[in-house]
Amino acid sequence: MTNVTDFRPWPKIPRFNREFVLTEKINGTNSQVAVKRLTEDEDPARYLNQHGYNVVSKEDGLYVLRAGSRKRWIAPNRQKLDGTEAMDNFGFAAWVADNATALANLGEGTHFGEWYGRGIQHGYGMAGRKWALFNTTRWGTRGQGLPDESPAELTVVPELARVRGHLLNEAIRDSIRLLRTLGSVAEAGAKAEGVVVYSVEANQCYKVLLENDDLPKGLAA
Repeated sequence: MTNVTDFRPWPKIPRFNREFVLTEKINGTNSQVAVKRLTEDEDPARYLNQHGYNVVSKEDGLYVLRAGSRKRWIAPNRQKLDGTEAMDNFGFAAWVADNATALANLGEGTHFGEWYGRGIQHGYGMAGRKWALFNTTRWGTRGQGLPDESPAELTVVPELARVRGHLLNEAIRDSIRLLRTLGSVAEAGAKAEGVVVYSVEANQCYKVLLENDDLPKGLAA
């Protein structure tokens, strides 16, 4: 229904000839960790008594962490205080709980990444699992900017190219050719899925798949 009361402005149009970041698309499950530093007047008990929240103590204060999938908050699969069963996402929430102190070093904010490996999608032939952060600008093209004493499973998606808009099509073709020829950069010897194209100007991601890129997800599966 058309709204004639609230004015709807036309959004600002991003410029195309700005920076694009191309990374390998990891075939796993989208996951996030929210990190919040508690203020002195906040009572940590409100989080300690709720399943799925992780409160840790650092030198500069108390932090609370929470794990999420692409669509919802998640928690380790054990019975909550109200008797219901929590729902995890391939063990990601349990991993966050086990590594909460180290993950707090990522700093305040919501950190997005891909949880992948054994039992998730095609698994990459891995015996374990990893969490690859998406933000290569912050964490480095090979994870060189990750905090000290990070969990061994914490990594960063491989950056394949960083170009301006007028070079984007060529960069996509080169990245696809690289992944077709050499396979996954993230996990050597494994099959690659595709490329994620991130527009810094628009703060928007796009994906280009190596196979069935022209088909809807349901039909390509």
